[in-house]
Amino acid sequence: MKLDFKNMDVATFDFRFLRALMVTGTGGAEINECLQILAKSKGNSDESWIHEWGTMAEKVEREAEQAIRSGRTITARGAYLRASNYYRTAMFSLPPTDGRLDKYVRSNRECFQKAVKLFSLPIETVEIPFGEARLPGYFLSAGQRRAPTLIAMNGGDSTNEEMVHWIGFAAMERGWNCLVFEGPGQWSAFQLNPQMTLRIDYEVPTKAVVDYLLRRDDVDPDKIALIGWSLASLLAARTVAFEKRICACILVGGPVVDVNEAWEAVWPPVLQKTISPGIFDRLFALMEKLSPQLAGFVNHYYWIFNVSKPHELIEAWRPFNIKGLAPKIQCPLLIMNGEAEYAQTDAKTILSTMRFFSELTCPVEIHEFSYAEGWAASHCQMGALSAAQAVIFKWLDKVVIKKDTSPRTDKRYDWQLLRKYHHNAEMEKLTRDIHIGRF
Repeated sequence: MKLDFKNMDVATFDFRFLRALMVTGTGGAEINECLQILAKSKGNSDESWIHEWGTMAEKVEREAEQAIRSGRTITARGAYLRASNYYRTAMFSLPPTDGRLDKYVRSNRECFQKAVKLFSLPIETVEIPFGEARLPGYFLSAGQRRAPTLIAMNGGDSTNEEMVHWIGFAAMERGWNCLVFEGPGQWSAFQLNPQMTLRIDYEVPTKAVVDYLLRRDDVDPDKIALIGWSLASLLAARTVAFEKRICACILVGGPVVDVNEAWEAVWPPVLQKTISPGIFDRLFALMEKLSPQLAGFVNHYYWIFNVSKPHELIEAWRPFNIKGLAPKIQCPLLIMNGEAEYAQTDAKTILSTMRFFSELTCPVEIHEFSYAEGWAASHCQMGALSAAQAVIFKWLDKVVIKKDTSPRTDKRYDWQLLRKYHHNAEMEKLTRDIHIGRF
C-alpha cells in the first residue's frame, strides 16, 4: 500500500498509519515493523489493513513472551508496548459483529499492563469506582507529594494505552502526575461494563475521577487540570462547565459544538432531506460500501452506542452538543487547532464553534498549527507529539503553576488561518468581536 503523506483527512489509512507510528519515541512502535505492515497491506482494503496489523501484533506479543521466559525484561517490555499499539490499530475499524474485536481490545489492554509491570517508573493500573462499575485507567506519578495533576480524557476512538504515550510520559518528565481514564462508551470501559454506552454528561464520570484523585496524598487538590482530544474536546468543555474543582482545561481539535450538526454537514444532499429511516439506512449503507474510511469510522460507534442501523446511530448522536454552556465555564481554556481542521470543516460547523467562543467569559488562549508545520496541522496534531506537548505544558506552567491567566498580548486574535477557508459576514463579525489571547 502507498500512502499520501499530504492527506490529513481523519480516519484515512494515511492518518491511521501516522497515528500508529507517532508513538515510536515512547516505545509504542518500531519503524521497521510498521513499514513491513504497510508493504503487505493491499490497496484500499480495510480487511487487509486489519489482518496485517493484527498479525504483526500477535507476532510481537509472542516475542515479548519469549523474552520474559528468558529473563530479558527490557526487550519484553518494549515488545509488549508495541504489540498493544498494533492491536489498537487493528481494532480501530472492526464492526461489533467481528469476533476479533473483543480479542484485540482485550489484548491491547493486557499487553500494555504487562509492560507496565516491567517499568521502573511509577505507573499504576487503576480502577476508579463509578457506581457499581469500575473505570479503567493509569496513574503516572511525578514522584512527589501534592504534585499538579493532569487528567487525560479519551476521545471517541482513543484508548488509555494510547494516552499514556501521547501525554502521560511527557507529564511525568515535567513534574506532573497524569491520570488517563476511559469512561462510558470507551474501548476497555465499554468492554468491561457493556451497560455503559457513550453518554454526553461526562461531568458525571469525571466527578468520580476527581473524587478519586482527591483521596490521594500525591495530588495537589488546587492544581487539577483536564485535557480532551477530538470528541473529548466537547466532553471536556461540558465537564468544566459543571465540575469546578478543575482549575484549567485544554481542548484539542475542536470543540465541535454540535456533533449531529457536523455529521449532517458532510452528508450528500439526498441524506439532508426528510426521508424515512429505511431509505436513510439503505443510502447510508451504500455510502459505507463506497468509502472504507466512512465504514471503518462508524463501525466503532455502532458498537459503543449499542445500535445496528444508521438512523439509530444518528439519533444516538443528537444529544451531543454544548450549546449554551460557554458562559458556565470559569476556568482558563487553551484551544488547539490545526489548519487541516479548518480546511476539512464546513462553514456551518465552524460558525457554531465561533458562536460558542463568543459566549465564553473565562480566560481563553488559542494556538493554531499551520500546514507549514507539517502534520502538526492535522486533527489533534496527529504525527506531531512533541510540537503539541511543548504548547500544552508551556501553557499549563503559565496558568496552573504560575497562575498567570492573562493573554500574551492584548490584541484580538486575527484568525488568519480560519479566514483562509471560511469567509462570510457573520464570521467576520465574530472574528472581530471575540477577544481571545494569542498564546
